[in-house]
Amino acid sequence: MCGIAGLLSSDTWKKDPNLQWLDRLSDEFGKALTGEPDWPKVKGLLERLAEDFQEMMAFSTHFELVTNGQARIRMEALLGYLRELRALVADNLDSKGRCDELESIQERLDDYIWQIDFELLQNTERVLSLMPESLAGDGSCRGLHFLAWTAELVLESLDKLEVRGRDSAGVSIVVPLAPDADPVSGLSAEEKDLLQQRRNIEDVKSGQVLEHVTGNGALVYRFTYKVADLVGQLGDNGRVIRDAIRQDDLLWKLAANLESVNIIAHTRWASNGIINVYNCHPVDGAVTFSDLGESPAGWKKEDTFFVLNGDVDNYWDLVNTAVLGRGACIPQTITTDAKILPVLFALETKEGEPVEERFRKVIDLCQGSMAIVMQRPETAEKLFLAQKGSGQSLYIGYTKDTVLFASEVYGLAARCRSSYPMTSANSGGASVVLSARPAAAGEPAFAAQGAFLSGSETYELEPEAIEIYSRDVYLSGFPYYIEKEIHDAPNSVRKTLKGKYVTDASGSVKFHLNCFGNSEALKQRMLSAGPAAMKRVLVIGQGTASIAAMGVAYLLERVMQRAGITVESRKASELIGFSTDHELQDALLIAVSQSGTTTDTNRVVDLAKSHGAWVHSIVNRRNSPLVIKSDSYFYTSDGRDVEMAVASTKAYYSQICAGKVLAMWFAQVLGTLSDQEIYQEIAELETLPQQIEEVLAQKELIAEYAAADAPKRRYWAVVGNGPNRIAAEEIRIKLSELCYKSIPCDFTEDKKHIDLSTEPFTIVVANDLPKEVVQDTVKEVVIFKAHNGHPMVFCAQGETRFDPVADRVIRLPVVHGGLAFVVATVAGHLWGVEAAKAIDAQAAVFREIRSIVADAVVHGHQPEQLHKLDSAVNNGLQAIRDGYADSALPAGLACSFVDHAYRFKSVCDRSTPGDTDLPGFLEVVHAVVQEMTRTVDTIRHQAKTVTVGISRPQ
Repeated sequence: MCGIAGLLSSDTWKKDPNLQWLDRLSDEFGKALTGEPDWPKVKGLLERLAEDFQEMMAFSTHFELVTNGQARIRMEALLGYLRELRALVADNLDSKGRCDELESIQERLDDYIWQIDFELLQNTERVLSLMPESLAGDGSCRGLHFLAWTAELVLESLDKLEVRGRDSAGVSIVVPLAPDADPVSGLSAEEKDLLQQRRNIEDVKSGQVLEHVTGNGALVYRFTYKVADLVGQLGDNGRVIRDAIRQDDLLWKLAANLESVNIIAHTRWASNGIINVYNCHPVDGAVTFSDLGESPAGWKKEDTFFVLNGDVDNYWDLVNTAVLGRGACIPQTITTDAKILPVLFALETKEGEPVEERFRKVIDLCQGSMAIVMQRPETAEKLFLAQKGSGQSLYIGYTKDTVLFASEVYGLAARCRSSYPMTSANSGGASVVLSARPAAAGEPAFAAQGAFLSGSETYELEPEAIEIYSRDVYLSGFPYYIEKEIHDAPNSVRKTLKGKYVTDASGSVKFHLNCFGNSEALKQRMLSAGPAAMKRVLVIGQGTASIAAMGVAYLLERVMQRAGITVESRKASELIGFSTDHELQDALLIAVSQSGTTTDTNRVVDLAKSHGAWVHSIVNRRNSPLVIKSDSYFYTSDGRDVEMAVASTKAYYSQICAGKVLAMWFAQVLGTLSDQEIYQEIAELETLPQQIEEVLAQKELIAEYAAADAPKRRYWAVVGNGPNRIAAEEIRIKLSELCYKSIPCDFTEDKKHIDLSTEPFTIVVANDLPKEVVQDTVKEVVIFKAHNGHPMVFCAQGETRFDPVADRVIRLPVVHGGLAFVVATVAGHLWGVEAAKAIDAQAAVFREIRSIVADAVVHGHQPEQLHKLDSAVNNGLQAIRDGYADSALPAGLACSFVDHAYRFKSVCDRSTPGDTDLPGFLEVVHAVVQEMTRTVDTIRHQAKTVTVGISRPQ
């Protein structure tokens, strides 16, 4: 749940640009706009543009756009031609209907319009804003422009990875200088004093500078920037680090004669060690030795940096043997398990041995699921990467000037069109050494040599195409990815429907034969007789996909029971292992998955196929493992509709939509509905995006209700009956993921048969009910209210019977065709996001208290600091009194906070601040913050080894 990014540069950044590709393509695209467009020719031009991707995204192109006005005019002209062609494609599709070739051209135009506009032209402004104003306009300092360009590249990758955790972030920039460079001589006396102060910074706090002298006398500088205590908006940490880089005069003066750049960066989700700059990665190997301990001769304690995703499971064993056993100790302020990695490198490996072997030995000593990167100024031309276990990955990508890496492929998508994944779980792990070398004609500027950790077998990197562009993961101004993705839902549904069928004025629907992968073979299997005749449909998934499976099964059952085919949904992991009948020759197994990589689902698919089932997948990701395993498949959206938030939303809506289309196709193939009935059902389905937008328009009302109830209501429940139960189950999952609450989900009428007092706040999903059931549900709400409950009801527009009996009423648009539960789910998702934001907002005052106390513990307290803390403590106590911590804060922890708060206030009143037990106060307030923080896009307690699944022997 952390993120790693970085790069290593070569010397190609020094070379002059070659913009012939730009002139050539600009002319060709301009000609393509003369007369009626030749679409095959346009497609060929887009393929040539793709071939020139590395040249387009090279530093030399960026520098030309900054310093050469004519180059920028030519690039803007190319962008204009692409936009004109995009408009022509849209007009053509609107007037003549869908066309695979034109839709493919449209998608490519969208990709490259974004790439040139946002990642190239707009990126010049972002890079220049990272430089001091006096340097940004100076075209003579090419090296400093390259430094800013590479730093911004890594920071933008880190911005995308923040969704995996953002309680702190750190960046280390290593800049080797030219052999004859002597930047210190040009510093003022004050700057030299500042440099010495920053050299003396310990424990890798932000601002530390390390100076290394190579064997040939050249200087290498390392600059470190860190930020912590910013668990809030996406992008906050990046802004702080960018400001620090921009304002660091020493960086820009000392790096003026750089030869290359070596950067590692990390965004953290704290699983070990409290949130502070000391525990922020990267970390070094500095330890302290007691009088009984002996420091290794020639040991450089601060030269080696590590960043880590995952956990070192045997951390304490390693501390006891490698550190305490030598009479040494790790500074008390550092409690992250990542610290043991550079310590092991310093203490457990020998100077003089190949660095690659020392690095591999460190990884061998550690147990757990890990992705690791090591950086050393002594080997500034190299970076050392390792992956071990099953839950963490690294991806490597190449540009013309750099080799990049990130812990998620979307961290590379803005700059690379292919990646080399490090995912070697089956071998126990692997290490890779990235090396920069002088570029020669016909040779790559980088080398990547790898080896498996077990044995001496070479680890070969195999390329995989990156299917997405950065436009697919752009936040679009939303503060959280999950909010963006919920608002993306209408278009995601529209893209799922697009091209699957055509309707005509006579009221008929014609499904395209290519709307499902291998649909003709599926059709033949459905119509077959004998032992292979289809008698049942099993719909499976895990997590949110399992609830989507419930919805798909419900929609299929409405049409397939007429053909004598039974339909049921199961959790994937429950299908095989608890049933006595494993023969599945008569079954269609529909596997639902967003990524196509869910281990439990894929394992069950393998077993079901071995027992004779036909497997049809509903999946978002093209060419994913699930697609490869399936006999036929249906892509939701356009097969690349990325979800960045851990809690899935828009994929769920698209999966239901895909299930509806599939149900109508089955109805046509089996003859269970008339052409007119299918037409009417499809017409209703096509209104779904608009109905979702109507729910989204109520966001402010839903946010108001969530802010009023979520922080103060401790116990929650969700109920629904009929198809509403599907929405209730999915809402339950989202509330649990977003708000960290154990939430029961019941049938509405069953609620009165258990202890009603245990869940006083109840969401009642009641928008899709037969008329005769509505009044019964009203009675249930009356019962909830009578038992001191606080019911909030989702009902249909025009329904007023809940108004006098419910605390809150949210009215939803009326949708037919069995789809009303989808709009209820949208309302529940919105409420869950706003509830998480409301709870997290109450943690702000406690974060302020923690920050002040932590600073006082480390640096000693000052009178004005204690006064500021006193004011913050009063605000925290008031929040507890007013009930705004009731939802998240355990009573025992609240009492501990109050106890420390009043002890602190009492001691301060007696003017004896030395007795305030600030370390104990810090421990308690940190626990309070942990309990009250809601990270919204990520899930705090999600299992780290999510790829470990069921075994289920044959």
